[in-house]
Amino acid sequence: MKGVAKAKKNEKPSAPPKGRRFTIEDLWEELKGVRKALEKSERRAKRLELRVAELEAENKKLRRKRLETEDFLQGKIRKLEKDVADRDRQLEKTKKQLAWFNKTFFDETSEKLEPEPEKKSPSGDEPPEEQDSKTGKRKRGQQPGSKGHGRTDRGNIPIADTITIEIPGGCSCPDCGKSYRILSVTRDTDLFDIAIDLVRTIYKQLKYVSQCDCRGKRIVEAPAPERLYSRTDIGNSLWVHLIVQKFLQGCPINRTLKELSLWGFSLAEGTVTGGCKIIDDLLTPLNDAIVNHCRGAKYWNADETTWRVFDSNKTRWWLWVVASNDAVAYVLDPSRSKKVPTEFFAGSAGTLMTDRLASYKSLQDSISKAWCWVHQRRDFLKIYNGVKSLKRWSRAWLDQITKLFLLYSTRHKLWIEARDRAPEWERAQKELVEHVKKLEQRWKRQLRQTGLHDEQKKVLRSMKRHWEGLTLFLEDPWVPLHNNRAERLLRNAVIVRKNSFGSGADWAGSLAAKVFSLLQTWLINGLDPQALLLDYFNECSKTPGRAPPDISQFLPWAMSQERKQCFALPASYKRPG
Repeated sequence: MKGVAKAKKNEKPSAPPKGRRFTIEDLWEELKGVRKALEKSERRAKRLELRVAELEAENKKLRRKRLETEDFLQGKIRKLEKDVADRDRQLEKTKKQLAWFNKTFFDETSEKLEPEPEKKSPSGDEPPEEQDSKTGKRKRGQQPGSKGHGRTDRGNIPIADTITIEIPGGCSCPDCGKSYRILSVTRDTDLFDIAIDLVRTIYKQLKYVSQCDCRGKRIVEAPAPERLYSRTDIGNSLWVHLIVQKFLQGCPINRTLKELSLWGFSLAEGTVTGGCKIIDDLLTPLNDAIVNHCRGAKYWNADETTWRVFDSNKTRWWLWVVASNDAVAYVLDPSRSKKVPTEFFAGSAGTLMTDRLASYKSLQDSISKAWCWVHQRRDFLKIYNGVKSLKRWSRAWLDQITKLFLLYSTRHKLWIEARDRAPEWERAQKELVEHVKKLEQRWKRQLRQTGLHDEQKKVLRSMKRHWEGLTLFLEDPWVPLHNNRAERLLRNAVIVRKNSFGSGADWAGSLAAKVFSLLQTWLINGLDPQALLLDYFNECSKTPGRAPPDISQFLPWAMSQERKQCFALPASYKRPG
């Protein structure tokens, strides 16, 4: 039916028959029909226009929703991509930290690099080193074919006794029984023993009674023996033993007291604590003199490490070390801020070699800041051990820094030999300057590159910020390339901290800093700290409980040559720093 209706709807109106005449009524009727059809078409057109408008509005709405959905999804995608990138960076950073943690706590402490595979094979003119069959590494100890040092000369040790050894029953011919004659030549064999005696000395103070009647009967006693402070029964040598064992050998006081108890000597910890409080005051003048002398120098090394003080509001303190050529000063402070170096170097002028701690950067302009190349190298070493994708890049930098150390070592050796005017010096200086210029061009060129890794940007920007301080050694041979000296001077304090956990009170921390300053200053000047400390205590004993009025004889820079020779370190003792 729909098809028939549609066919009728599409049929054209039949033409009027020929010869028919139209009247006005016919035309009027026809006009009415046309008007109805027109009205109907207009209504239909309006309906279609409304429908089209609705469809366009709906389409526009759908397009807007689609765009919003696309923007939402693109935002989600970008966020996910950023999260993944951040997670990758965090994972890489964590791997780097884990690699450095494992290297620091579970691996060898050396920062030496393993040679590259093509460099591992020994040259033909060098004897091959023995290797462990399991690990493939070089065996420890002296290598076959290398030159030895021979027997160590110990002729400086005094001879306590000479014992003659005979053959029991004598020596005779097994055939005829005739006795052998003893020759004047002997085979001498040395055995070195140690004898440590804890002795008790009794001082009998004589008493005198008057024999006249001038002032009546009077009894006068001889003066008491000299001692470090009144009422103590501990001799100076025992005090020196306790101090040296704790602050030079790293043995806690409690262990030393246990050692003394094995010899049958009982000494209470409270007695030692009370004596150490007095010793803290006795060492103050020496410590002040060392600090003031150190401030007046022109070149320093400085570093810091943690030190615990348990009887304090803040447990974690900081032990600072500042070392000049002939003085070492230790400062204990609760803060690691710029306050400590600023107060120490107030009024000083010179060059300070240290790490890149921000506290040192705030020092006045009269202090030139030289930065340590070992710390700069360590940045690349951390990348080498922790970021696999940057291994080749960081290795190239490490090799260039190694070359820098070799060139510096050559120039430093010539300077030590006072050949800084020789042609070899000029050549070494020129090679060193040219290599430093290449390093500068290298980091500048790499910083201009696009697509750098975050770790690359970090280490290169750090080198850019510190470049002036990293190159001070070019102009002044007194400026070292690294801060290893300060770190070595802290090593003894770190051992004491590990064995005794720090100090129990503020005054004990102050005592530790003073003793470190005193012992290490004597050591770097080639003086025996044990003998000098005993001599100082003997001098203090003349005025028990008070420091001597003249301390110049205990300061290396004010000490006579004869006194230096008297208290010189044995040649076998290695100086620190």
